[in-house]
Amino acid sequence: MRIKPALAASFVLSAFLFVSSVACLILQPDLSRLAPIWNACLLAEVLLLLGSYLTAKTKPQKAALILALDILFCLAIVSITFTGGLHPGFAFKRPLGVGATFGYPFVLPLLVLFASLLNIKDALNIVHDFSPKGREALVFLAIRLSAILSIMLLGGILLIIIYKGIWVINWEFLTTPHRRLGQAGGISTAIMGSLWMVLGAMIVSSPLGIGAAIYLHEYSKNQKLNRLITIAVSCLNGVPSVVFGLFALAFLVTIFGVSLLTGSIILGLINIPTIILTSQEALKSVPNSLREGSMALGATKWQTIKKVVLPSAMPGILTGVIMGVAKASGETAPIMWTAVTFTATPVQMIYGVIPNVFQPVNNLDYHLLNLIYFLGAWDVEARAWGTALVLIALVLGTNMLAILVRNYYRKKISW
Repeated sequence: MRIKPALAASFVLSAFLFVSSVACLILQPDLSRLAPIWNACLLAEVLLLLGSYLTAKTKPQKAALILALDILFCLAIVSITFTGGLHPGFAFKRPLGVGATFGYPFVLPLLVLFASLLNIKDALNIVHDFSPKGREALVFLAIRLSAILSIMLLGGILLIIIYKGIWVINWEFLTTPHRRLGQAGGISTAIMGSLWMVLGAMIVSSPLGIGAAIYLHEYSKNQKLNRLITIAVSCLNGVPSVVFGLFALAFLVTIFGVSLLTGSIILGLINIPTIILTSQEALKSVPNSLREGSMALGATKWQTIKKVVLPSAMPGILTGVIMGVAKASGETAPIMWTAVTFTATPVQMIYGVIPNVFQPVNNLDYHLLNLIYFLGAWDVEARAWGTALVLIALVLGTNMLAILVRNYYRKKISW
């Protein structure tokens, strides 16, 4: 499709306004030099869009009204900026001083961002002669921009954590326990405590979750009961983790004390709904023809499940386990008063292999939380960033290992 030079220039200016306004919303720079450039771009946009509309083949009245409103919005931004209504000292305060205060560095880029989106919409409609193709192109553009912004935000967070935390990462930091409330030493005990706690949570949740999913989908014939149980599990999946922590504090701590076992059990209980739901969907994806063929060859119900259904559903089941690993690795509230301590206590091993599950342990999430509490009082900021980087690396490493195992089973599926 051939685009007129005026519309091409409008797209370029809109892209500049969009990118620069998003960057200013994030970085909050000085806008004294950029504001006049934005005003000039908005005025140019108004002229380009108005000229393109007047020379367009079709000019629907409804489209003219919408375009006029968009042009007035752009002119209003230029007017309030030029007349001083929106100036560097501007601040929009919430009533009674409660809540956030939105100042000039936030309000002006936000208005420019909205204006750029409106200009892109109008330019696309003019290019497609106000047909449904214009709306379709706008929806596809919005989806692409959403994906790009999500990747940029997540990538930006990851890059900031890497940049802030990489300088403190060394062999001593990874292999020694912390000292002086985290101001010295490393995080070795927190790493070991986190690994054992996640492993314990998977030992608790995986058999129970997968077993429950197998029973509900393969054995239970009462559809109403299955539906009721599925709804209850879905509701349980949305319960805040701090509620599980309260349950552990009220019941499990009285039995097992503040210990690794208590933390593993409560994290396992948190993961069970996720594993049940994902395992059920994985079992549903296995064609019934495979079950019928196995039964026709004389296999029993359990032989069919063990040799046919589970290998075929294993990639989906492992996806649920991966989600459980990530969820267990990032939980702090359920284990704060039930399983962890900030004291640099190493994990006591029985026969050098099995951890003592009745002792409290360190944990990376809880260690990081305490370092955040100490910010400003002690020099622990660099070590907090380093702890966050190690935590993310462990979660990603565990997930990558699980993904490799899942892909291995996926290659063995022949249907």
